[in-house]
Amino acid sequence: MTPELQLLQTYFVNEFDQYAANSLTQLSQKLLEVKVLWDSLKYSFESGGKRFRPFLTSLVVIAYNKPQNYLPFAMATEMIHTYSLIHDDLPCMDNDDFRRGKPTNHKVYGEDIALLAGDALQTQALSLLAFEYASQPKLAVQLIQLLSEKAGALGMIGGQVLDMKSKSDITLAQVELMHRLKTGALIEAAVMGGAAICEANELETKAFAKFAAAIGLAFQIKDDILDADDKDQDFKSYISLIGLEKTKAELQKQVDISNEALKALSHLGIQPLKDLVLYNQNRNA
Repeated sequence: MTPELQLLQTYFVNEFDQYAANSLTQLSQKLLEVKVLWDSLKYSFESGGKRFRPFLTSLVVIAYNKPQNYLPFAMATEMIHTYSLIHDDLPCMDNDDFRRGKPTNHKVYGEDIALLAGDALQTQALSLLAFEYASQPKLAVQLIQLLSEKAGALGMIGGQVLDMKSKSDITLAQVELMHRLKTGALIEAAVMGGAAICEANELETKAFAKFAAAIGLAFQIKDDILDADDKDQDFKSYISLIGLEKTKAELQKQVDISNEALKALSHLGIQPLKDLVLYNQNRNA
């Protein structure tokens, strides 16, 4: 990560975490009788992570170089991401005992509360958008529609179903679709939400959509490359299907598409987005 991008990330994470902490505190005070739910919800939301999706939203906003109220949308996107992780870890899904070195939510609070904490994060994310953008009703509807579609059956959840029901004869095209939905869709939402908040014009919106699709797939492909040494290699990974070198070529292809899309946005401050593309390509974790 370049020093400039590192500085932007540090500033963003501090700002984001402060906003999120205040929002969650206010929320938890509304119904004290279900404290265990708020504890469970906060346990996963505040457990760290890359904050890749909300940071991506911030970089789109930075490109326009004018103040925008983007933190509510950034938080809503991360709430959806967090809920998906809680549910993914449940025994009926991936059945994981640990995430980021800590016991998974259901191991601490039980399967019932973990399930409901995920549900609460999902619904509260949309409520947050409706409340925080109430003075901009057109934008509020646009953001709610965007996030719910990218997180729902046509996006993240649909991709999860494809993942769960896939068989050993899965094709590369099917793997790509699964990843575009399961991982890429929410990353696309992060980009397109930032563009909507900044009132991107038609040409800018198309360029951001192209960039978002490419960076979303590149993110998952890079994860597959980082998992290349895993002895229990997932049969649904790029590595299993086409090998390491061809997977690296696929990553380069998405990097090239990302950079090509950004050329159409050269009138904006897109250097941090370019740096992020390079960072993802070269990251070690």
